[in-house]
Amino acid sequence: MATRIPQEFIDEVTSKTNIVDVLSKYVQLRKAGKNFVGLCPFHEERTPSFTVTEEKQFFHCFSCGRGGNVYKFIMEMESKTFPEAVVEVAKMGNIPIPDSYQTENTNYQNSDSRTLLKMYEETAKLYNHILLKTENGSQALKYLNKRDIDNDLISTFSLGYAPNNSDLLLQFFKDRSISEDILRKSGLFAENQDGELFDRFRDRVMVPITDEAGNIVAFSGRILDKTASTAKYMNSPETEIFSKSKVLFNLSNAKKSIRYNQNVILFEGFMDVLSAYKSGVTNGVASMGTSLTDQQLYTLSRLTNQINICYDGDDPGVEATYRALTQLNDERFTYGVISVPDQKDPDEFIRSEGSDKFNSLVKNGVQTPISFILNYFRRHYNLNNEHDQLKFLNQSLQEIVKLSSPVEIDMYVGRVADEMNVSKESINKELDTLRRSNAIKQPANNYQNVQVTTLERETATVAPNKIDRIEKSERCLLYWTLSFPELKARLKGNNFQFVHEKYQRLYESLLAFGDISDNTQMSDFMNGLDNDGKNLLAELVMMKMPDEYTEQEIDDYISNINNSGLETQVSDINQQLKQAAMVGDNKLQLELTMKLIKLRKLLTGN
Repeated sequence: MATRIPQEFIDEVTSKTNIVDVLSKYVQLRKAGKNFVGLCPFHEERTPSFTVTEEKQFFHCFSCGRGGNVYKFIMEMESKTFPEAVVEVAKMGNIPIPDSYQTENTNYQNSDSRTLLKMYEETAKLYNHILLKTENGSQALKYLNKRDIDNDLISTFSLGYAPNNSDLLLQFFKDRSISEDILRKSGLFAENQDGELFDRFRDRVMVPITDEAGNIVAFSGRILDKTASTAKYMNSPETEIFSKSKVLFNLSNAKKSIRYNQNVILFEGFMDVLSAYKSGVTNGVASMGTSLTDQQLYTLSRLTNQINICYDGDDPGVEATYRALTQLNDERFTYGVISVPDQKDPDEFIRSEGSDKFNSLVKNGVQTPISFILNYFRRHYNLNNEHDQLKFLNQSLQEIVKLSSPVEIDMYVGRVADEMNVSKESINKELDTLRRSNAIKQPANNYQNVQVTTLERETATVAPNKIDRIEKSERCLLYWTLSFPELKARLKGNNFQFVHEKYQRLYESLLAFGDISDNTQMSDFMNGLDNDGKNLLAELVMMKMPDEYTEQEIDDYISNINNSGLETQVSDINQQLKQAAMVGDNKLQLELTMKLIKLRKLLTGN
């Protein structure tokens, strides 16, 4: 059983880790003065606002507000818990991790779920052992090697073989005293008419399916005997830890590459993903036999805004690509198509033509959706026949009219005009007619919808509120208090209170933590904060401030904050004075003026 990671080990990892080295694996950083800057990996931007300070070992994005230490970064990038992030950072720095510190997965709090995760992990190890180390697995190993899947790839994807034995796995877990209730919940077993359990997967090459964090949550088994009457692939049923609508095959391995390449390649089959991975195309994923779901699209949207479809090049594959393009209408993404030549699937193409040609296809052969769709239409018509020419032209215009870019429209109008030997002017006239027809068919927006749309557009562009004098004082005072224990003691002795709740919460956490004298302690302090607290701490620590404070400066900050209530009263009275003047109430104006004079004397200390 794993034990809690001791604070001493966390401190060791913190002290031996340079945040710039770790973050450089995910973000292209360049030196900018004392700091490093790059494009934020958490949101799309054109001007770098993601800043890393090597001196203080923090990161902060001045655009989206995310910030923290190296563990916070790994937790957000890799969807890991804090203990998992510590272990991951230690691995990156080649820092030895004692077995007793290895963390059990805490993403699944339910005890049954943790048991199932352990079962799937042990099952994968068992099947992998059978594949590589036993005579039972020799035929499966030959099959994989014949498909150019070598031992390195087998190890990377933990491939295995389930032998043609109905109770090998069942007995394996019974020997470990796993209850029958858990065995039934696992999805690793089926039952016969008498209600007796037997191994679900038999005589199949086993491909583990992982969640985004890399935990094995399911299997896909491929049959070896092509003449068998059973299905070519068999997938695990849904369980407490596996939902096919949420999982994408190979996402845990591909995440870093997806970010680096700024696109994800959607393959049709697991073997295509494996073959592409071996050839150096490591940003590929595959869905679980269905079109991409909303949950899967949301997951991908955190990694990229470009999806390239690379399905089989045969007729069924082309049809599947067309269906996918008509279904993928999520505006967070742009889409492309990588068409595999000679009616081959990606795996066949790589094995016959080589990795270099496939890499070139991926890099240089991405079509726009409209280009693929026009080619798709061409497949269905005899363009030497005038009747088919008109049908092709009409279908093409139905797609071109959906485009918003004038340049794109002009380009594809030109292509169709040249191919059909008609003028661009006549096609553009047809497009104008089509637009008018479509506009008539569309229901008119009611006034309320127009207003809502306008409001959303305007509020989306509203600049954030500027920091007022009081909040600026709070931020600066808290900045100095984080670094100088004597200020913390002074504020604590006077029962000082910050005005805004977020600064007060951070201040109270600091009081509970104790003094901070170095970066390791600052990182340790951050580890105990909630997500908002981490973001705020990183923002404050990375403020541009002098090396030392002055007593007058601190006195002014404290005075501003303490008098914030008086300033609010002054503002309220000024508003009341305006209203009294508007209605001509001289008596009320005099009373309010006297109150205002008293408040201003209190503010100035006179």
